[in-house]
Order: sequence, then structure tokens, then C-alpha cells
Amino acid sequence: MKKLIALLLALCMVFALCACGEKAAEEPAAEKTTAEPAEEPAAEETAAEEPTESGDFVVTACIASEPETIDPTMISSVDGNTYINHLFEGLLKYASTGEKAGDDDKMMLADLTYGQAESYDVSDDGLTYTFHLRDGIVWSDGQPVTAGDFVYSWQRLCDPEMASDYGYLLEGIVVGATDVYENGADPDTLGVKAIDEKTLEIQLEAECPFFLQLCAFGNLMPLRKDIIDEYGAEWTNPENIVTNGPFVMDEWVHDSYISMVPSETYYNAEIVGPTQIKWYLSDDETAILSSYQSGEYDFIETFPTDQIESLQASGDCYILPAVTTYYLYINCDNITDWRVRAALTLCIDRDNIVENVTQAGQIPAASLVTGGITDSTGAMWQNGTGYKEVMWASLAEMYPDADLTSYAGRCELAQDLLAEAVADGFDTSITIPYRFNNLGSHGDIAEAVQQDVSSVLGLNMVMDSTEWQVYTSTLSTDRAWDVARLGWQADYLDASSFLDLFVTGTSYNYSNWSNEEYDALCAKYKTMPGGTERDQVMYDAEALLFGEGGFGVSPLYYYTNMYCLSSDVHNAATSTLGFFLFTEATQG
Repeated sequence: MKKLIALLLALCMVFALCACGEKAAEEPAAEKTTAEPAEEPAAEETAAEEPTESGDFVVTACIASEPETIDPTMISSVDGNTYINHLFEGLLKYASTGEKAGDDDKMMLADLTYGQAESYDVSDDGLTYTFHLRDGIVWSDGQPVTAGDFVYSWQRLCDPEMASDYGYLLEGIVVGATDVYENGADPDTLGVKAIDEKTLEIQLEAECPFFLQLCAFGNLMPLRKDIIDEYGAEWTNPENIVTNGPFVMDEWVHDSYISMVPSETYYNAEIVGPTQIKWYLSDDETAILSSYQSGEYDFIETFPTDQIESLQASGDCYILPAVTTYYLYINCDNITDWRVRAALTLCIDRDNIVENVTQAGQIPAASLVTGGITDSTGAMWQNGTGYKEVMWASLAEMYPDADLTSYAGRCELAQDLLAEAVADGFDTSITIPYRFNNLGSHGDIAEAVQQDVSSVLGLNMVMDSTEWQVYTSTLSTDRAWDVARLGWQADYLDASSFLDLFVTGTSYNYSNWSNEEYDALCAKYKTMPGGTERDQVMYDAEALLFGEGGFGVSPLYYYTNMYCLSSDVHNAATSTLGFFLFTEATQG
């Protein structure tokens, strides 16, 4: 329990210092998410300001189109996590610190504090966490929230029959998680136990420097087994869902909006500001911006890139740091020669993309791990002692005469690598399908990549777009793509949140890239306490992604968080991981 304030301060510093890429509201993170309480929890929240005389304070927002799901076990997107963070509450939660997140006086920084737990204890060896639940916490139907509700949720996530994209999350962290998820062991063997209704004990495989961050993670919210057993797949319908957070869902008009109203049973109901949050569902950037400018929407995260400059000038658009990387998967089943995958990675003009396409302060990527992630010394990942400009480091050793410091030099090596592959039988007459979800600048980015691939390598790349609602599932079920986009937002502030994506067989390894040495290094750092030795293992693992046999992933840039917020809404908040919260919002 003595870790809270120090860690909160550290995370606030990370948020203030990082100046990186961009996060799209509709993508996984992959959402992905959490900060850790430190020695003492943050101060209790103060009550929200009173709404207008009419008593109504409705916040209208549009962050994405129809979500794939709002089942906490199954969510895998930033928008899904945003909805979950308003409906549910974990052992820990994000709450406003009262400090501005950036230049916008209306947007506060949120960081981790106690949620359903009022305290926790850690054993001397750092392997057993005991959480003590608050008195008076109840579900929206009046039933008490118990430690068993957390046990059920954590077991459900690891259950391979659920086939959750995040089923792997607790592997190597919580005792028994690997055996449950990979081998189908009895979920009761998971090291999560209800000592009594108010006491939850969690046993770890090894000290985990980011474990507390997981305790506010969307996929680990408590769940009611009786409700899910009764309603099955329909349990998230408004008439069936039972939640324990500050809001309840009273309406979901599919492909139109989700409505939430304050929960009458939430233990801290006095801090809840809006009388309703209405989440409109759309992926039409032009229409979204028009609705914001007309006053229909109070908050938006996506809008045409050619409007960014004018929106900033008008004081509507703000840009914050993010811990998210925009990257391309390269399908190793279809493009089997690593030299072709490397050539595709080398030929992309990242400076052109961030300067002329996305235009929101994004930074060209030189690694998978995003800017804003720190190593154990507190140094930004790209400034750490073990870091090299990782995407090109191995190639520089293999081809010492190549100039990898310039785009022209990288293009020259790309052509040489392609020529080597052709000499060994690669067919340049193939068509390379590029799959992306059809929102905003993703198509423009695809066209920029298509132009680079054509002009530098002479290869034919074709566009393949689909709706976000089904996009990620098609990456697994329909493998007729060679290149596909995604963005990954850190689930917690540790490099492993990115590196774990490419372990053999994980649900997000859509490239189907596999390397035994990489897998071994990823397994090794999970057994290590935080420190420089663990840092080096992670640096070494990342280097393998971009060496001989690698390039199943091609990072393009680090995100920034863009948004527009109405002057009528104050005290909104954004977490260190980029989720926006309106729980404590007040009327301006």
C-alpha cells in the first residue's frame, strides 16, 4: 500500500513529458490501460458542481462507430474500454487529479486511485496482494459487490472457451493463468481467491512492476455470474445489464447511440456530474465534425485532418501526448521472405505521412514500443541505455555500407533486399492487398504507403477496406491480406504491453510471425522484477522483431490524442493511457 503517491507522481511526469504519436478512438489498445496507485491513494474526489436550474446536464460525445461488444471480458478496443470505464469499476480506478492535462482548462489529468477496494496489502516477497473491498459497494440492482465477483471475472477472462482477445493477459503474471488459458486447466486453479466477501487475494508468479495498473484494466472489472448465466449473450442489453460503476446503460440504439445515466446505487454518487451521457455512434468524420460545430456533440475525437489547423486556431482542437503506436502487420504466411517484408518497411516515407497526411504532431516511429513508455530508470524507452534505433539496427550490422540514416538510403537498401529475394524466386507480379478500416485518415495513409511501394519497389498494392465493427475479426478469419493496419495503445505503462503482441500464438499476432528466441525472452522478462536487467531483456526482444527473419510488423508513427470539447463541458478528464472520462464533468 505504500506505493501509491510516488507512482502517481511518476505517471503524471510520464504524461507531461511524452510527446508522441496519435490514438484513434476506434482502435484496440488495445487499449489498450491503467496507472498504479502509489503509497497512499489520491485524495477523495470532491462533489461535482450543480447542473443548470432545469436539473439536466447531458454530455453528448462521439468517439467511434458501433462497438463490437461492451462485455468487459471481450472488449479489445479503446472505445469499448471508454464505455466500460463509465459503467464498471475495478479494484482500482481512474479519477481526476484536478490538474490540467495540457493547455485546455476544461480537461483534467486522471490517474489511478482506489476503486472498489479501499486498501491493499503486499507480502514481503511481493507475490501476494490482498485487497480489502469498501463497505457499501453494490451493483445497480442493489446486490452487494463481493470478492467472488472479481474471482469470476478474472477466471472468465482466462477461460479459453471465452476466446477473449485478452485471454493471455494474466499469463506469466498470476499463478495458474498460463495453465488455464493454454492448457484448459480448471479455472479454480487460478491464483485469485475470495478469502471472504470483502477480501480478495491474488498470487503472482513473480514480482510484476505494473500489476497495480492491471487492477483498473477494463477486462478485469467484476462481473455477476448469475446475470451472465441467466441471459447469456444478451446480458449486455440495457434491460439485462447490471453494473457497479458510476453510470448505468438505459438505452442502446444500435448504430445510433448508447445512453448512460447515473447509477442510483454507486457508493460515490455525489461526484457524478452529468445527468446523462449520450454516446453517438458514427465513423463519418465530416458528419461528426459538423455535429460538433452545430452544437449537437460536445466531444469528438476524430475529424478530417485538413481541418486540424483551423480547429486549433479557433481554440476547439487540442492535442495531447499518447502512448500508442500506429503500425502495419505484414502477413508472414503470405509474404514468407523476410527480405521482402523488410523492403516494405524500409520504403515507407514516415516523415511524409506525419507531415502531409496525419498532420497532428505525430512522430515517425523507429520502434514498436511507443514514445512515453519509460524503462526502470525513468528514461523514455527511446533514450534508455539499451535502446538503438531498433528498426534499422540489425540491418545496419548486416549491410554496413547502407545509409540507413536517410530515407533515400533506406529506399536503396529496400531495392537491394527485394532484388535478393527475386534472385531466390520471389514473384514481383503478385498483388499485395492492404487491409484497413474505413475511417478517416486510414485510407489516406494506405494510399501514401501504396505510392511508396509502387514508386520504390515497383510492386502492386491494392486497397481492401472494411467496417471497424468487424475489422479486427477479419484479420484472423479472412487471411487474404498481406498488409493490415492497427494501432496499439498501451494497456499499462511498460514495454511488455507492446512486445507481448508478437509472442507466437497470441491473439493479436495477426502477422503469424514466430521466433523461438523472441518467445523465450518475453517469457523471461515476465519472471523478472523491475530493473535494468529486465529492461535489457526487453530491448533485446524488440531487436529480434527487426532482424533476419523478422519484420512481421512495420511501425509507422507514434500517436497523439486529438479532441474537441465544447465550452459547455468542464472537468472532463483523460488518463495517462489516453482514455477520456466524463464522470466528474461539470457544466460550464
